[in-house]
Amino acid sequence: MVGSVAVAAAASGALAMPHAAGSPTDPEDLSAIAQRPQGQVSSNGGGALDTLAAAEQSLTASATETAQQAHTQLVEQQRAEAAAEAARAERESKRWLAPVSDYRITAGFGAGGSMWSNRHTGLDFAAPSGTEVRAISSGEIIFAEYDGPYGNKIAVRHWDGTVVWYCHLSRFVLRSGEVAPGEVIGRVGSTGNSTGPHLHLEVRPNDGDPVNPRAWLEEHGVGV
Repeated sequence: MVGSVAVAAAASGALAMPHAAGSPTDPEDLSAIAQRPQGQVSSNGGGALDTLAAAEQSLTASATETAQQAHTQLVEQQRAEAAAEAARAERESKRWLAPVSDYRITAGFGAGGSMWSNRHTGLDFAAPSGTEVRAISSGEIIFAEYDGPYGNKIAVRHWDGTVVWYCHLSRFVLRSGEVAPGEVIGRVGSTGNSTGPHLHLEVRPNDGDPVNPRAWLEEHGVGV
């Protein structure tokens, strides 16, 4: 009798089969699952990405600042080196030196004698014919011709306005243009009013009257 009742109940749907606890067959359970927050994991992942992006931006800004500092330091170093080189070049261009080497002084400024109509207006550097004659500093050649008793003469206006005559040359090496300290401009000779090969050096500040070349050179650090 009991078996007949069970069969009848099953047929009518009154008998429900048991299910495991927690099985998502209950509509209320399905609704709870549907309403469960789903952004928790995504939110945590987004925060990590934001942190990485911020770190990347920080590193980029730091690298940019470091590069800018390195560039600034390089530019400042280059400017300092350029300024130092310019100062060195200027000092080099304004140095003074003797016009010839291996010489002996044979006549000083103001000396008298039959060789000169009045007094000797320069300083004579005796040296073998053909000895190199060098510019005593930087300047510009303003005259290079034969000049009577001075023979072959080169006049250089130096950077401070002093005009220097280089006389009795055997030949010209330069006749025009700018000259640097120590640059060869001619060769020792005995042209003009001369009794032997020598360089007559005449110093005229601001192209005025001649002064004692020995004293003038010594004032400029050149002993002769």
